[in-house]
Amino acid sequence: MDEKKILDMIKKSGENVDAPEEIHPEQIRRLLEEQPVDKKSRFRRYAQWGAVAAVFALVIIGGVTGLTRLSGTNGENSQNEAGTMSLADASQSTKATGETEIFEVTTENTTEATTEKTTTAQTSADVESGNYVFAGAKSYQEIFDALKKTESGYGGYETAELARGTTNDYMVEDSAMAAMDMGSSETNAGAGLSYSKTNLQEAGVDEADVVKTDGKYLYVMKATGSVRLIRAEDKALQTEGTIMLDALNETPQEMYVDGDTLSLIVTGSKTTLNSDAEEDTYTADTENYTKLYTYDISDRSQPQLTGVVQQQGHYSTSRKNGDIVYLFTQFDPQVSDASEIDEYIPAVNGARMESSDIFLPEYQNSTSCLVISSVSTGKPDAIIDQKAVVSAAENFYVSENNIYISNTNWSSDVTMTQILKFSCQKGKIQAKGTADLKGSLNDSFSMNEYNSYLRVVLTDCSGETQKNALYVLDDAMQVCGNIGDLAEGEDIRSARFLGDIGYFVTFRNTDPLFSVDLSDPSDPKILGELKITGFSSYLHFYGENKLLGVGNEVDPETGAYTGIKLAMFDVSDPSNVKQLHKFVIKDTYDCPLFYNYKAAMIDTEKNVFGFMCDSSYMVFCYDEEKGFENVFTENLGDSYYGYSYNGLQEVRGCFIGDNFYLVGGGQIRIYDMANDYKEVGRLEL
Repeated sequence: MDEKKILDMIKKSGENVDAPEEIHPEQIRRLLEEQPVDKKSRFRRYAQWGAVAAVFALVIIGGVTGLTRLSGTNGENSQNEAGTMSLADASQSTKATGETEIFEVTTENTTEATTEKTTTAQTSADVESGNYVFAGAKSYQEIFDALKKTESGYGGYETAELARGTTNDYMVEDSAMAAMDMGSSETNAGAGLSYSKTNLQEAGVDEADVVKTDGKYLYVMKATGSVRLIRAEDKALQTEGTIMLDALNETPQEMYVDGDTLSLIVTGSKTTLNSDAEEDTYTADTENYTKLYTYDISDRSQPQLTGVVQQQGHYSTSRKNGDIVYLFTQFDPQVSDASEIDEYIPAVNGARMESSDIFLPEYQNSTSCLVISSVSTGKPDAIIDQKAVVSAAENFYVSENNIYISNTNWSSDVTMTQILKFSCQKGKIQAKGTADLKGSLNDSFSMNEYNSYLRVVLTDCSGETQKNALYVLDDAMQVCGNIGDLAEGEDIRSARFLGDIGYFVTFRNTDPLFSVDLSDPSDPKILGELKITGFSSYLHFYGENKLLGVGNEVDPETGAYTGIKLAMFDVSDPSNVKQLHKFVIKDTYDCPLFYNYKAAMIDTEKNVFGFMCDSSYMVFCYDEEKGFENVFTENLGDSYYGYSYNGLQEVRGCFIGDNFYLVGGGQIRIYDMANDYKEVGRLEL
């Protein structure tokens, strides 16, 4: 049945129901005609928990996951069909019980700055292939009202459910291969040596880090405000150049190195003192910002600054696809009745963002605003595009063509995760869709895109017994397949996807490793379940038909943690996954890899991986017969725990050829991998 027939049925169902006089079309028309022409009217919808049948049907037309509405519509003439109902339709929207959806008509003066571009409702040009596309805010006033509402505590899921008049019961009902190694080595054409790369989540999408190498040089970032460009030749290290930040209030965060271009991300802040003559008081306002400095390092001894861009907010993360850098920051607006526009609207490269570039999710649990911008390394002083989303962002997953941002709304009744999708084609950022799923994500690895489908695994703790579920969403962010009620009483600890197969680990006192067949997106199937002690917090495909897990060993009787565990799984037959070997690092508990996958060096071709455990950096290899071999351990001791005083932010391991470099504790140590990791040199930083 097509949409027109469904809409006709809905309208006919309400023809014999009398609407309250106050929302009769003639009455509302008279109210509107009484308002001055220079004012604008808005319609705020409120609904009781007893949702009207007409509203529920309209939501279904827009798509099940389209229950989460941002400001926007769905195609031509959709303003009266799938998003906002006309007044005439509103008068007919009643349940058989006589309960009515109420529209409150309010008016307000237009107070936004005249320099803002005029924004209109979404047109057919905003819709591609019939997909639901959400649109930006229509005015600064709309954004301000949303921020005030959220600040007052009315922006959560409970309010949104009430406004929509329905629940997300559906969310809990059952119903060419990526690269094997995301941190694999590359070969420097000039030197002919392999070298390690930053451990990535998505093949082909680069990520910034505090230490980089290109096979000839090491690039080491120091928290004191500098980047060292160090020539790594034979067994010697020599500093060839240094990038120093001129501003003492700026701190380097991460960097990219691509050929002769270095992109450095820094954060800073500036404080202004404001006075109130009438109250005889002073207030200090601090503005946080993030900058992207781009340098030409063709001459490593003399790096040349080629461009700078800046946007407001704390640095969250970034990604680099080709020559485009995508920068994510978190802007904290100042919201009060006396707020000026620039106090609650973020600025990018010195220019206030347009309201049409700022999105208002239906569920807002924070006034914080996520700001996304794109910059080309070829034009490093210009912004290609910019978008912002009101409400905090928790997890970021960036595929080759899309950006996915998740945010969890915790409540006493139900926990929901909202996922926003933006396309990112050659720097152009376009809102594409949004989905609501019951439960929460473990981390960014709980999301994965393959063949335009997004696969998501979540843990729902809102019931008496926590459950887990897997969802498959199509390109329009509509749920097309799911598996529910998985591993009751346990929660997801890690996940990894490879083509049509997904793996995820749940945990209570044992570690079930699930394998899932995703070849039919509409009908995902559990292939197998392997139960072992402990759990894996991080999964990594290790060569052909193997899956590496790093996590914790746990006593199955007492639940006590006994150390960090390595496990190698045979995944040649996903329906019969087997644990080949395990290795327990006893009485160790702290591992940065668990919360920052870039802290690990992993290279399957060289058969080597390393990471910090407590105060030691450990390197392992894997043998088909012997299992895991601990080939190197260096205890950094006090120098590790006091790293911030030595100017180093984090510890990293990397290699060039057979030279292994350990960057930490205020120095770089060199080890000969071909000679049992014998130390052959050091460089103080």
